[in-house]
Amino acid sequence: MSKTIAFANLKGGTGKTTLCLNVAAHMAQHNSVSRVLVVDFDPQANATSGLGVDRETLSHSIYDALLHQCDENNGVPIDQIIVETSLENLHLAPSELDLGTAIMVMHPAPDRVSLLHRLLDPIRSFYDYILIDTPSDMGLFVLNCLRAANQVVAPTDASIFALEALQNLKLYCRDLEQMTNYQIDQFTVILNRFTKSKGASKKSSKPSPAEEILAAVKTASYPVFTVPESVLVYRAQQAGVPVLQYAPHSRINNTYRAIANHLLSPNLPASNP
Repeated sequence: MSKTIAFANLKGGTGKTTLCLNVAAHMAQHNSVSRVLVVDFDPQANATSGLGVDRETLSHSIYDALLHQCDENNGVPIDQIIVETSLENLHLAPSELDLGTAIMVMHPAPDRVSLLHRLLDPIRSFYDYILIDTPSDMGLFVLNCLRAANQVVAPTDASIFALEALQNLKLYCRDLEQMTNYQIDQFTVILNRFTKSKGASKKSSKPSPAEEILAAVKTASYPVFTVPESVLVYRAQQAGVPVLQYAPHSRINNTYRAIANHLLSPNLPASNP
């Protein structure tokens, strides 16, 4: 059975999609037989376009699979929406804007918090890893993503609001456990666009906001990784490919590889260099 990882934060703009795609690329290249699926569960469909898939050419999306889960007379099964990407062993369950309206059919469904979990069941034996790109949502969508996952990766940025959203996400995980008796196995925090203070080598220098946030996160004993700011991320997004394909020898690509290795093997060190 596959390991399922949700990339989640209740605050927008923390880099969930970018991290999900780039980690997925490294997982797919880990060995010649690893099979990885990215599930785009965000109506904005940025993970779909980020992997070079044109939404206008799609016959079906995760929206149709969700309709099928709620009512078998509508939509299509999950295995009929999956498409290949330009990277071997990396597949995509694409999204579209209509997914935002699916909330109307989700609410009346029995055990509506577990819809995505049940939707993925038929394909779990085919994939080694399923990575879910979640929306910045405080309702049924994000609860479904958390219920479907074994692990949570929480990207954040250097802001107090992002730190508050991270704490709220942990509360959501606790609420989910109380509602369903389901517990997330592992929680990893990624501090995106990390920058050190210019005078970091001096004892008297004041830490940067990112360093202050990093110190606060570390007090919670989560595995923590930092991802540097890089224009290569933007260029790769323009090209519709992961950084692994656009700039394979870059520092930021090495960082994504370290995060992927951590998720592949929980016995590895809990933070990157």
